[in-house]
Amino acid sequence: MLLEIIPATPADGTELTEIFYAAFGGEFNRKMFPETPDVTVWWEQIFHDSITRSIAGRTNEVFLKVVDSDQDAIVAFAKWKCPTSAGRDRHEPEESAVWAPSCDGKLCDRFFGDLDMLAVHPSHQGRGLASKLLKWGLARADDEGVEVYLSSSPEGKPVYEKYGFRDLESFSPYPDYVQVYLIEL
Repeated sequence: MLLEIIPATPADGTELTEIFYAAFGGEFNRKMFPETPDVTVWWEQIFHDSITRSIAGRTNEVFLKVVDSDQDAIVAFAKWKCPTSAGRDRHEPEESAVWAPSCDGKLCDRFFGDLDMLAVHPSHQGRGLASKLLKWGLARADDEGVEVYLSSSPEGKPVYEKYGFRDLESFSPYPDYVQVYLIEL
């Protein structure tokens, strides 16, 4: 099995959406993003448009995917916001998020500042893919001499702690769910 990290393309929106739903299950995530036709189309469009802007150099975001050559399928992905040089901000002005009608908009507004994420399909978890995607971003941050901050689900926190991330603070946007902000030390 050959697992390769390569840039995502706008045409990957459907597969990235499928991985999102598979990786981020549970009551909390389904409250924000129910697996309904309108939310599915919304995610596919978000991925398509965001990757298109990234490729055009209109943002400082980088979308990566991990492809399993045996299955000819995407099995993981990450969206990184890379540092930019002083005086060179490639990040377009933030627009207020417009959530799909079936989303819990208030919960989404409380939880997300940006839709940055790292996701691995459950069938490929435990194979080091999250670590590979994380290392990619950490290497770039080291090259730029910048700190890395992230927000982690309870399931993802142990992966980040392996790489030296430590808690900054936590919050509970939903009953029985704790999200943690981490910094790489």
